[in-house]
Amino acid sequence: MKIYIYTLAMICMLGSLPACKRLLETAPNDKISSSTMWTTESLVDQGVIGVYYSLQRPVRSNGLIGTATNIGYYGYEAFGMTGQGEYNLDNLFSSAVKPSSAYFSHHWKWCYDGIHRANDAIAHIPEAPMNAEKKNRLVAECKVLRAFFYMRLNELYGREGLGVPIYTEPIDPSEGNRGQSPEADVWALIIQDLTDAINESSLPDNQIGGEGRASKGTAYALRGRAYLLSKKYDLAAADFAKVGEMGYSLYPDYKQLFKVGQERCQEMIMSVQYIEDPTGYGTALQKFCAAYQQGAKDAAGCWTDLQVTPALVNLYEEKIDANTVKSFNWLDFFPEWNAISALGTANRKAFFIRDQKVNGLEVHSTITTIINSELNKLNPAAKALYLPEGNEARLKAAYQNRDPRLAYNVVTPYSDFKGVNNPKTAEGMYTYRFPVTGKYYFDQSGAEPNLNKGLPATYYTSGTCNAQAEFKYIHRKFVGEGLDYARREQNPVDEPIIRYADVLLMWAEALVEMDDLSGAMAKVKQVRDRVSMPTMASSFSDKTTARNYVRDERRRELIGEGVNFFDEMRWKTLKETKFSEKVAQHAWGGTESTGGTTYEWIGDYWYTWPVPKAEIELNKNLKPTPGWIY
Repeated sequence: MKIYIYTLAMICMLGSLPACKRLLETAPNDKISSSTMWTTESLVDQGVIGVYYSLQRPVRSNGLIGTATNIGYYGYEAFGMTGQGEYNLDNLFSSAVKPSSAYFSHHWKWCYDGIHRANDAIAHIPEAPMNAEKKNRLVAECKVLRAFFYMRLNELYGREGLGVPIYTEPIDPSEGNRGQSPEADVWALIIQDLTDAINESSLPDNQIGGEGRASKGTAYALRGRAYLLSKKYDLAAADFAKVGEMGYSLYPDYKQLFKVGQERCQEMIMSVQYIEDPTGYGTALQKFCAAYQQGAKDAAGCWTDLQVTPALVNLYEEKIDANTVKSFNWLDFFPEWNAISALGTANRKAFFIRDQKVNGLEVHSTITTIINSELNKLNPAAKALYLPEGNEARLKAAYQNRDPRLAYNVVTPYSDFKGVNNPKTAEGMYTYRFPVTGKYYFDQSGAEPNLNKGLPATYYTSGTCNAQAEFKYIHRKFVGEGLDYARREQNPVDEPIIRYADVLLMWAEALVEMDDLSGAMAKVKQVRDRVSMPTMASSFSDKTTARNYVRDERRRELIGEGVNFFDEMRWKTLKETKFSEKVAQHAWGGTESTGGTTYEWIGDYWYTWPVPKAEIELNKNLKPTPGWIY
């Protein structure tokens, strides 16, 4: 698939930009474009690429990052329990949220754009002058894509029986005036589309090592998810079993799974395709999720606008031995944790401040000054707990012997990462410390190793978030190291929409609801065995315990992939896991004093997104969503 995207990009660059722009950006129900788009095999190929292209950039960035653009699935992290945004999420999570919110409108339009493109392809490919087997395969692929977009619509806007408008054929814009079909009817359409794809003999079982297109395995995975969401657990389990029969399985190395080389491996069932191309076919995840120094060959400074929540980091268990794990607890490392917290959450900062000395000698007077500045903000009881030499080692111990996925997914305090130097021509190692004196690169005079030539060779320059005073958990998953990539905003790493670990954990969910707790444990164990984390029978001792454990395992495994928000919404747990916290928490749990906002739960009707106000005004057949004030 990437080669097709690249070919399309090159066509645009070489003189056919207006035509390509129409192909990729206009609704395919345009009668003029439809009359020519499907008349040759080459145009059909490009038209189907246009349907796949509609999978990209689902998230409106306003209130999430420091620029107005559309971003990838990683943007959903800020909506869920596992991630946070640097800004106020455009009031999406405050009492000021209204059906006129641009977020609701953007996602509605994004889904229907994909649906209308798919409808155009499904209607016209059978008439194209090309091989019948290929035509049937392409139609099946487009039905899988249409089912995906309808699933997103139904699970956000169609809950509680409400449903969404159904369109299955190309329409003129003036014909887009249907009301909502019942939720059950939308699920029926989704399941029928996926069943048609499964029954299509020309659709391959999988795309392992292939072009990244939809396969029977994709259709089974999506249909199983549709059954799971509609509480048909036995059918969901049966479909999830078929995904493995189609050839999909876990890739053995979790750490390497999210690199370019594994984009077509046996675990990736459905992904968004990217290429490292300056014309806009890559992902900007590196720029918005990485540490300041984790740039690329074209630019060094990354923004770190999207981060990982302390609540998620605390979910990664400790490994005691080959058969035993335990829940992480700060009291095991800091007996004074609760007493200090009672004096105010900010006082926990005493445990997170960097060492003043190394080998008995001061790092530098500048470092000492900024350390004392932070300590003087604290209660004297908290300040007395600071260790001038040993504070870092004491804190690092809290992140050791943890689930290996924590270190693979998150840059934790005082861990190292590879970044780039100021001219972007060489790589350098950084250590994530707090506080820092500024956003320095390792080759500049203000970096610690240049301030003090007596420091050990392994004492690296301090890595930072975009703002130097921040100390937040930041993403490591998907982020390139050093000079891995040519452009920080056009990285080539595909974003998985569904991978086999996700299927196994959804399968476990279905088995829990079917009271097959041992079966659920076996599925979870497959996922945990990959990272050598024991799976304990006590975690599946009863249905409630098992259900909660499977949910936590999904949070741990799928961080950074835009999955958690949709999980929390369908579980109806977002109130407890998101709204009890604030935007932009530091690693110690203290909230950001500026830039964020307090989450305000407005009622359970938030679990069903409102039909956008603009759509209600345009289409009088649409019914306003109950609970929302239009």
